[in-house]
Amino acid sequence: MELINRDASDKYKGFRYQKLRLAKKMLELIRINPRTNIIAIPEYRDDGFLVESEGKQILEQNKEYSSNFTLNSEEVRKSIVNFIDNYCELDKDPYLFFVFYTNVNYGHERKSKLLDRLNLKPLDKPVIEYLINNDLTEEVIEFVSMVITSTYQEEYNIVHEKIETYKGFYVEILEMKNEDWRSFLKRITFQFGQGNLEQLTEDLDKEIKLCDSYKTEHVNKEQQIRSFLLEKIDVRMTEKHVTQKIINFETIKNVFLEVSSKGEDIIIDELHMYWIKVHEELNDDMKYRNLRNKIEDVCDEFKPKTMKRYNREATTVRDEIKRYDTRQINGLRYRVYESMERFFDEEFIYKESYTYNELNSSIKKLKERVVKDLESLKKDFDYGVKNNLTVEKVVLLLIDECFYSFDEE
Repeated sequence: MELINRDASDKYKGFRYQKLRLAKKMLELIRINPRTNIIAIPEYRDDGFLVESEGKQILEQNKEYSSNFTLNSEEVRKSIVNFIDNYCELDKDPYLFFVFYTNVNYGHERKSKLLDRLNLKPLDKPVIEYLINNDLTEEVIEFVSMVITSTYQEEYNIVHEKIETYKGFYVEILEMKNEDWRSFLKRITFQFGQGNLEQLTEDLDKEIKLCDSYKTEHVNKEQQIRSFLLEKIDVRMTEKHVTQKIINFETIKNVFLEVSSKGEDIIIDELHMYWIKVHEELNDDMKYRNLRNKIEDVCDEFKPKTMKRYNREATTVRDEIKRYDTRQINGLRYRVYESMERFFDEEFIYKESYTYNELNSSIKKLKERVVKDLESLKKDFDYGVKNNLTVEKVVLLLIDECFYSFDEE
């Protein structure tokens, strides 16, 4: 069937985590040095590129996960590979530092195919603990250097025997002595057990209140300021040239001015940006069944009158929601999409065929589930739509647009 696996919530949570962390750090840097020229460059060389006082540059990897990391973890190894690439490319700049930031904790390495292949045995303590404490003994250096060098080979698909296959800074890495590795690893700060998405959101709101640009007119508008900040980061991420990505003090100041200048509070759901990402994942050549097709494929006796009404609702709702802000429309679509995803995953029972009453009843339950979820979300966000009938129509629209169906083909 045309329904591809669109369970990309972890990926979107990761994007959101990166942006929340970046926004929080930007406000922290402004609080420390409000007149800094450049404070951040989103999606430049790493998840976050931050500039602190006296030119200190920090490249960050931000990871939101559910299970603990070890040095064996691919996410940790690849992050260090990215760090060492930047370290070499920027000529080991003395003002360059790295941060690995995550909500989970670290664990002890276990025997693995990787360690067996490198003829390594787990150390007495977790390797990450040695790195955090800068306890960089010869044994630790040898362990880390072998693991990272091997990961570098995998990342660049390097065949050892052929010098022409050497890519990136592999030759330079091979020539690194223990003291070189020690110098590099001391540049990395590992921050484990940090806040999750919810905690980062709370921390960002606190930073918003501490910002010099926060005035009386911003009271109770923290959520709106946060939404504007994240949207600003999202826009800068998509820019191609580094000079267009830069965020400075004036950028942040203008966000606060923009919020205070608005006569009415329209609290945008900051997840609106993810609708575009979801929509892009739907391959155009898979759009070959509309709402009618999907119903007829599983129900021969569906009432023509009901079918006609459903088709009309799915078609007219496009014009019905056009009058709202694009961010409101995309936020509404994304939240309806999420709610439908939960329904089809948790409640809907897939069968080869249904009676009219079975299928129509399921569609009604689907609408009720979405309406209930949206009613809860409307307490925090403004989607423009005030009535539940329009929300129900958006449900049919997403089925018509090939996001969901009633079979598992």
